[in-house]
Amino acid sequence: MEFKELTLEELTLGYAKSAQDASCTCIFCGEIYEEGIVYRSQGRMVTAERAVQEHIFDQHGGVFRGLLNLDKQVNGLSQIQKDVLTGMYLEKDNKQICEEMGISAATVRSHKFNLQKSKREAKILLALLEQIEDESIVKQRKIIEGEPPAEEEMPVKKDFSGNTLHPFFTQYNLK
Repeated sequence: MEFKELTLEELTLGYAKSAQDASCTCIFCGEIYEEGIVYRSQGRMVTAERAVQEHIFDQHGGVFRGLLNLDKQVNGLSQIQKDVLTGMYLEKDNKQICEEMGISAATVRSHKFNLQKSKREAKILLALLEQIEDESIVKQRKIIEGEPPAEEEMPVKKDFSGNTLHPFFTQYNLK
């Protein structure tokens, strides 16, 4: 399971639900929990979904720490950003964070501001990419713009296996 193929919901939950085989898979280690099987977790019997949630907490420190501990190439965060985010996650105020990091409160505020700015920019980017990639949005846009429907539209290839490009670029046939 590659992180670039996960939805925002799956990243937030820390696991992916499979509709095909009714299972929950941990996104950090690939551990699979099948629906319909009762699992023993923390001394009691739980469902597959609860078992994967507790697994993520027990084995990976929770979703926050699991995502934070990913390689910089995956999460794009510097060590300073990770430290500030950890302070925010632990509900520490700027003074506590700056004392622990050995930087000024103004620097902590600046990092927090930049993280919030990145969040806003990421939302806009996601919305823009949806306008390009979502077939129903593209179809609706073409109808509104009065573009005649294509006689034979090329189906968008959804299988990204073996592709080294980002999924956004796979919809274009470059041959």
